[in-house]
Amino acid sequence: MREKVISLIGRKEAYLLITAAIIIITILVGSSISGLANPNTKTASHKYYTSVTIEQGDTLWSIASEYMSPEYDGIEDYIMEVRTINHLYSDGIYAGEYLTVPYYANEPF
Repeated sequence: MREKVISLIGRKEAYLLITAAIIIITILVGSSISGLANPNTKTASHKYYTSVTIEQGDTLWSIASEYMSPEYDGIEDYIMEVRTINHLYSDGIYAGEYLTVPYYANEPF
């Protein structure tokens, strides 16, 4: 009688272990398949440059506010890069001039 009780407990544990393994495998396979369903979910951010015509009343701050993206630590960093690209030694810009400004765009991997 005691052997029957021990083998019955062993069977229950074995069934429980097998059931848990099947559930875990099902979850892993399901998550892998859902990741493959939409391969364009990951994107990369690429840096580009464009030319901007300075209008009356434009400042480096107003241009930075329009073109700056979260890749920069702050507006000062963006303005410093614009100044470096355009060889500007001050913040003075004038209507009719052109500035090269950087911007980022997201594209799929």
